[in-house]
Amino acid sequence: MDTMKALVMKDVGKVVMENLPIPHVVDPDDVVLRVKAVGICGSDVKIVEGKHHYRPNTVLGHEFCGEVVEIGSHVHHIKLGDIVAVDNNIRCGFCDFCRMGLTSQCVDIKTSALGVMRNGGYAEYCLVPEKQCFVLPAEIDDVLGTQVETLATVVNGMNTLLMLPYDYVMILGFGPIGYLFAQFAKNIAAKVAVTEIDPYRISVAKECGLTVWNPNEVNVVDKITEFTYGRKADIVIEATGNALEQALQCVTPGGKVLPFGMDSSITATVIPNEITRWATKILGLYLGQNTMVPSIRLFRENRLNMKPFFTKVVSLEEGLSAFEDLGLNMKTLEHQPKKAMKIVMRP
Repeated sequence: MDTMKALVMKDVGKVVMENLPIPHVVDPDDVVLRVKAVGICGSDVKIVEGKHHYRPNTVLGHEFCGEVVEIGSHVHHIKLGDIVAVDNNIRCGFCDFCRMGLTSQCVDIKTSALGVMRNGGYAEYCLVPEKQCFVLPAEIDDVLGTQVETLATVVNGMNTLLMLPYDYVMILGFGPIGYLFAQFAKNIAAKVAVTEIDPYRISVAKECGLTVWNPNEVNVVDKITEFTYGRKADIVIEATGNALEQALQCVTPGGKVLPFGMDSSITATVIPNEITRWATKILGLYLGQNTMVPSIRLFRENRLNMKPFFTKVVSLEEGLSAFEDLGLNMKTLEHQPKKAMKIVMRP
């Protein structure tokens, strides 16, 4: 039996390289991809440190693109040789949520997400349903193609926020998600500021021409108040998963807060009367929702500055050291200074 190399999540803090059988078509709508490139997501880091759900003995990796090398008998829209981006969150299409347009709440996602609950892209090959594949145009290379699904989640956030040209925008956390939101805000909003504690990512924010504050060094509530001439932010995007309380302190009366970062280990204390009194809009959303095609269009037309986004491309064998560069000590599971924004692996 032919085998492939894959990085497998065994248990919290334990990711190992294994030789697994190369997958082949099982169902009529299956597609086998030769993985061209796969990004390491912040949620992958949280999976490894035990702050995000996962299924043991699963190949991680949900930010990937690949070449179609095998198709099932009922595959009609994707053909051999296509280069495709993948929406890793497999929706059933039949539950009430799917049929009412809220596909991010599909009951199947919690059991079927590629790279979380079933084998994903940290491997040389991956088996996916045809409906999860989106053909990439020639203008989008393999590295950029890994981020179509990532951008799709942010586009969903932008669709919800309805950002306007006179908005003052604040983004808490300048990881990859904060970076993408900031690129949109720079194109749309009147003023944009971001917060970040990591020196490397602070330097990237400055490279992008953004106003950036370290919340460990300054009072960001005072800073955003001064930055907006006493108003505070019309929109606060919480991109870390651990700063909702701070976001609520930084938003103007009648403003919008988007809790976007994910960290299941975090709790927050909220005073409901303050939300009511100041007419604060807290906008919850999850994943992308019919936003893969818009993401491809944005990348194809080069609408976002992605040059500082990608730090480096490494081999699959270098994947574990990449987690170290992304701020996770793989021996102790403690956080350490980051040396990267986005790292992409080529199997």
